[in-house]
Amino acid sequence: MNERAIQWNRFITEICVRDSAALNECQRDAVICFWYDAEMQNGGHSAYFDSDPIATHEETESAIRRIGGDAIADNFRKATGTSASDNWQETDNAYYDFDPSLLTILMQYVDQHSDLILNL
Repeated sequence: MNERAIQWNRFITEICVRDSAALNECQRDAVICFWYDAEMQNGGHSAYFDSDPIATHEETESAIRRIGGDAIADNFRKATGTSASDNWQETDNAYYDFDPSLLTILMQYVDQHSDLILNL
């Protein structure tokens, strides 16, 4: 396994499972984005909003922006203002079409900030 994969695995297994109160700001942003993407991959905005997110909508939008996903954050804001009547189909489809994806942006963010994110 290469160093990037090792760091990513550490992020998931050691940082994403911590209580959010124990995270520094950089870690918290990354973890918020990780769980948002995980829920999106699991069932879209419906899955995310039905879960127990670790952050408010405003915190999630801000975290996505801080890691470099402005267009994704705009889409998230749109989803928070959309009723469930269309089951968030438009914003879900937009999310899945982003290139680079939030996951790609997040992995780059973790790489660039590994000193702050992976500190144990």
